[in-house]
Amino acid sequence: MLHIRPVLEKDASEKVKATYEDIKKTFGIHFVPLLFQYIAGYEDYFVYSWDKIKTNLQSEYYHKSVKDLMHLARKSMHTIYHESAAMHTFISHMPPAEKQTIQTTVDQLELLNATLLVLTIGLREGVKGVVIGQQVLPQQGGEYGEDIFDQFINEKIMHENIKTQEKNVAPANRMLAPLFGNSSIVVSHYPAFFAHIAAEMDMLTRTENYLRERVIMEQQALFKALNLQYPLGCSYAEIAQFAGKKPYFSELLYVLSETFPTTFPRLVFTSSLMQQVLQEKPQGLVKI
Repeated sequence: MLHIRPVLEKDASEKVKATYEDIKKTFGIHFVPLLFQYIAGYEDYFVYSWDKIKTNLQSEYYHKSVKDLMHLARKSMHTIYHESAAMHTFISHMPPAEKQTIQTTVDQLELLNATLLVLTIGLREGVKGVVIGQQVLPQQGGEYGEDIFDQFINEKIMHENIKTQEKNVAPANRMLAPLFGNSSIVVSHYPAFFAHIAAEMDMLTRTENYLRERVIMEQQALFKALNLQYPLGCSYAEIAQFAGKKPYFSELLYVLSETFPTTFPRLVFTSSLMQQVLQEKPQGLVKI
């Protein structure tokens, strides 16, 4: 279990709050992605790295890279995903107004996930090769989840919380935890949609086709990150200079090199799956 925790906006220093505001403005969103909240615990490194990140985010190459990865994910999803009968029935009975509201959210999620995929891969490459001791996460195994992402940010793409927590919110929490946290995440007023998506992804990720396409996605994201005009990640020496003397420095390295880079490929594919099921399709093209 990690000792480091996200720095929530309400608990942040003035310096971190100012950077948080810049992050939200740059991304065009109303919340701070969880990745930045973990880095913010190492304030000097956080501010230094954000300047490097922002420079890249504003470049034409970065924007094109994100669009290329979104296109690749959608293309892959059309090849490997076959909508279940349950998903098809659910979407078919969704009122148009609700569907449009969810579509707006999904559009934002798709762009944000692809943007953060390039970013997390770039940050990982900065510390690649650094040996991180097993003592960092002695009981780490399998999925990210409750023991790591146990904090939640208050601002969301959809501004209103679910008033009544339902059982089917739980799988959506786990599915989007790397982006938002672990409770009351952005599931709009329609948690059933996200629950269905989580179930579809759970089945899909067990297939060889998905694993193959994921490898291709990670390779393309790595290529994009390594060819940015400006170095995206910070070297180990740079990180150590700003954060090396603070407690649990090795856990920061673990978060940068392992935790987030391995979760965003799945989130990118999840966004593409959402896009696919929301599109109009001829009757009969479903998996029974």
